[in-house]
Amino acid sequence: MAQQQVKFDQFIAAPREKVFAYFADHEKFGRIFGGGVKRIKDAPNTKDVNGLGSVRSIRAPGGMIEETISKYEPNSLIEYVVSKGGPIKNHLGHIEFHTVEGGTQVLYTISFDPKIPFTGGLIAGVICAGFHRGIDKAVREIAAA
Repeated sequence: MAQQQVKFDQFIAAPREKVFAYFADHEKFGRIFGGGVKRIKDAPNTKDVNGLGSVRSIRAPGGMIEETISKYEPNSLIEYVVSKGGPIKNHLGHIEFHTVEGGTQVLYTISFDPKIPFTGGLIAGVICAGFHRGIDKAVREIAAA
């Protein structure tokens, strides 16, 4: 069974620091996928509570899942893994932030294996639909902040 992967390439007309701050904030990040996200564990040994080691809970179709921030480079990169729950395994979310003319380019890749065979396409479709439904609102919120 091949690993599933979804990719998003999104331009946001705002400085990279502002875009990164929005994506790094667990509750704001949740707005991209329709809400239901809450930080349940602060990052240890850091001033940024949403940084490396922080954990968020997500209300998702099929139940609650938890994601743990596994890599965090301010204004450049966020990676996270599903650490509990959900219909997927071997999950990695990878978000890069690049300064480009007029704003920031966000390159977002989500890779995973479905726990139940032949459900990967359906899960990928749900992820894509959620992102496309919420990203425009997020872009407006970032620009207005």
